[in-house]
Formats: sequence, C-alpha cells, structure tokens
Amino acid sequence: MNLSKKVINESEFKNLYVKPKSFARRVIQDFFLKLLLKIFPKKFEIYKEKIKNIINKIVYYFVRYPSFILLIIFLKFKHPLYFRLPSRHIYTLYILTNFLKILKKEKIDFFLIAGSLLGAVRQESFAGRPTDIDLGIKEDQFQKLLNAIPLLIKKGARSIRKDDKLSVLQIIYKYTLVDINVFKKKNQMWIGECDKYYGENFKGITFSIKDLECLTTIKLYGKEFLSPTNPQIYLEKKYGKEWRVPDKKQFIWKKI
Repeated sequence: MNLSKKVINESEFKNLYVKPKSFARRVIQDFFLKLLLKIFPKKFEIYKEKIKNIINKIVYYFVRYPSFILLIIFLKFKHPLYFRLPSRHIYTLYILTNFLKILKKEKIDFFLIAGSLLGAVRQESFAGRPTDIDLGIKEDQFQKLLNAIPLLIKKGARSIRKDDKLSVLQIIYKYTLVDINVFKKKNQMWIGECDKYYGENFKGITFSIKDLECLTTIKLYGKEFLSPTNPQIYLEKKYGKEWRVPDKKQFIWKKI
C-alpha cells in the first residue's frame, strides 16, 4: 500500500500534521533503541533497519491487514449494492464520499481528475486497483481547505502535507491518500498537476476557463461527483488517444 508513489521528491513536501505516537509507544521505542545501541554500537543502523522491517511486516499481517478486511466486510453488508466490489474499490469509495461529506459545509468544489476521472468517464468505476484519490480545486478555494485541516484531523486524517509551491495537498488516511491538486489561473487558462512524475519538461495540465468555471457532474458507482467540462479532452491530453480502452485487468462497474 504505497501512499506516496506519485510524489517526485519527498523533500518538496512539508508536513502540516502527523498523528503523534502514543506515550507508551514512545517510551518502549526509546528504551529499545537505547538498548540496541548499547549492545550493537557499530552495527546499530543495520540492525535498527532490519528490526524495523520485521516489525512493520508483523504489524501489517497481524494488525493492519485483518482490520482492513473487517472494515471491508462491514462496508459490504452496510452497502449491499456494492457487495461485489473489489476491496480497494469499496474502501476508496468510502473514503471519497466521507471526505466530501466532512467538507460539505466548507463549500469547496472538489472535482475528479487524473486516474479517478479516467475510471469514472470510461467505466463508472475506479481504474485498476486504486491506491489514492485524485481531486482538483481552484486556487481561490485553497485557503478554505487549509482552514478545514483541524476538522480533517478530528475525522481521522493520519497526516497532512503540502508542497512548497502550494499546488498539492495530500491527506493521508490509514490505507490510502487523498491527493488534491490546486489549479491556478494564468493567461486565460487553468494550470495544475505540475509537481508530479511526468518529467522535467512537463509544464502541467491545462483547462480552459469554462472547463473549471462551469463544472459538470459525472457518475461513479451510481453516485454523482463533480468533473471538469469536456473531460474527454483532458483525458486524451493526459493519457493519449487510447485512453478509452482499459487493459484486461481494469475493473468494470456493473450495477447489481
């Protein structure tokens, strides 16, 4: 569950919030590290990294993964319409709908972009096996989002970070992240998605003024979400002329 696969350089991001460790965990961790340093002073870093990897695997297989499965079972029975959805799909949809519900009163127009928009337009579902949610907002609403950070923390965000250029905000949850790109108006165009992994000469994705001033709606698993006007133009620009053709492993939404 790689939560940061789209980020070019981690150093470009500044943490606005990181969920603190419990007091007991800090005490145990400090004691163990001091003991390890005393026993293996010359190989401390090597053993520290090895033990860290072992503990992470134990926590994943015996804590995180079982709790994830229990949550998925709960969501499937709570929402029978989505019972046959793949686990990652039903969880990602759960995070997306709850995220938008939490911020509904802030009146921020979040619209689908990138892979989230690709799946919605092409097959009314997330594309592939989603590990994040791609959303866009206009720059004049970015401050509203920053002001809502305490609310997001209260509702379960584990960490929140932004890039130095104020163009990306990432809200990290237990098993996924919400990746929010800020689109800025320049020369009668909206420009965004400039800080991702598209190469050194990538200048960002552009929308016409109308595309973001007059947002439309699009369906995802039968629910309606905001989308730029003319999303097909954006998707061809981003993914090429074959964007309409999913590979054989892509999940296709079928109403039950």
